[in-house]
Amino acid sequence: MNKKQEKLSDNLEDYLEAISSLSSESGTVRPSDIAAALKVKKPSVTAALNSLAEKGLVAYEKYKPVSLTKDGAQVDTQIMQKHKVLSEFFTDVLGVDASEADVAACKMEHSLNDGILKRLMRFVSGLGTCDTCPSKKCARPEGDCFCPHAVPLSELSKGESGVIISLDKGLKNLGTYAGMGIAIGAKVKVLRVAPLGDPVVISVHGSELSLRKAQLRHIRVKTG
Repeated sequence: MNKKQEKLSDNLEDYLEAISSLSSESGTVRPSDIAAALKVKKPSVTAALNSLAEKGLVAYEKYKPVSLTKDGAQVDTQIMQKHKVLSEFFTDVLGVDASEADVAACKMEHSLNDGILKRLMRFVSGLGTCDTCPSKKCARPEGDCFCPHAVPLSELSKGESGVIISLDKGLKNLGTYAGMGIAIGAKVKVLRVAPLGDPVVISVHGSELSLRKAQLRHIRVKTG
């Protein structure tokens, strides 16, 4: 296995993040800056930089500024992507305070593998797959789903059913709905519609839920 492809320790990933952050702030990064940012001793910084340089992730020479290599920048981007996805999941889905979510994301981003990351990205962004589409996936720019086979759940009539393929962020507290079984991939069926159109009773995982059409508009399903 190539050294730059080896799984980095949590500690070394923190160093990459620190170098990237400091570089974007001042443009020049020195070991003393890293030591101050991470609150560690300079010998620890030297050891970490030597290790990262050996893996080809940083350009480092004694008494000279430190910078990420192309490979180092790529690894840093992957780490930051994990951080962003986790942070958005905590704030948008679980309703966690932004600062608290940021701290939690920092602790968890190191252990998040690519498979889980993809699932989280799909959930947070509301992307879903559609087997009947030539592209095999739904694009959802600007909070909308353009799959030609997707319709808002609010448009289904009594007796119609479908599979949830996207959840709009306009549906507040997504974690609460997920707890009720309303999640991407779930099969739903409209059981009853009140005479005036609200509420609508749907079936999800064998349970009956009564929701308003204003809520159902943010849930898109693939029918047929």
